[in-house]
Amino acid sequence: MVAISLFGFTLETGNAVLDTIRMLLGPEPGGETIRIASWNIRDFGRAKAADEGRMGIIAEVLRGYDIIAVQEISNLREQGDEGCPRNEDACPGNPSCGLVREALERHLNESGLNYSLVFSPQVRDERYLYIYNPGRVTLEEYSLVEDPGDNGPVCSNSPESTGLMVRQPFRARFRAGDFDFVLLNVHTSPGINLDELEGLEYFYRQERDEPDVIVLGDLNADCSYLKPDDDIGLRNPEYIWPFGDDVDTTVSGTDCAYDRFIFTSPTSEDFTGRLGIVRGMPPTVSDHYLIWAEFYTGRDSD
Repeated sequence: MVAISLFGFTLETGNAVLDTIRMLLGPEPGGETIRIASWNIRDFGRAKAADEGRMGIIAEVLRGYDIIAVQEISNLREQGDEGCPRNEDACPGNPSCGLVREALERHLNESGLNYSLVFSPQVRDERYLYIYNPGRVTLEEYSLVEDPGDNGPVCSNSPESTGLMVRQPFRARFRAGDFDFVLLNVHTSPGINLDELEGLEYFYRQERDEPDVIVLGDLNADCSYLKPDDDIGLRNPEYIWPFGDDVDTTVSGTDCAYDRFIFTSPTSEDFTGRLGIVRGMPPTVSDHYLIWAEFYTGRDSD
């Protein structure tokens, strides 16, 4: 790992010093690129949305990327969700309605940017979120994937069964130039992580008609939640994990690579090989670091 300081934060790349310089100066000649990021912004709800200091840090980190998959939006009444009795009084009228959206839009776009936001429905006690720059990428469709074992509203706190995953992935299809790809935004449950990662492979395989599928998010994929000898389908050789077990994506004193990207060989042809971790933020902002990877937009042959 090579670390550098930029705008008060520390960024790391998994490659050589030359790649660190390229990360700052832009992509290699001959190919436009986009940067896709993932960040678990711990318990991102009313308290953080109302905190100007923390929101300033969050916005400063997020502005460097074309798409950011966010986990742990915790404001139950951020928006009303069809079929969710827990927040049927959310919008309009509830004082919590739209607090995270308003705070992000204000802080992200105050310097003339134009990020768009797409929230998932409430999934148990969390939401997912995609933040994207419509001047750089096009959002073509999005939905919470259907979990065949789930019963009752997905926002229910105590269903008889949560299915294959407690929080199934939030799917979105984007296009950037010739690069047409699907993202699966994921936050697994630590206590049943091995089962959840097997469920995640099931959801990945449901995208078999899509050549470029990228899993990203907080997979709790290290330390006590995923040991080196744990046998899961996502560790088959067909799957590429560009962030290895030797990186640390957590703010605390632990040394764990919980946050990951996963894709297969067709997508690796679009991957530039550049990736990084944004470090140095206060633990009051999150207990996870943002991770990112870069992809070419003009090489997709499918």
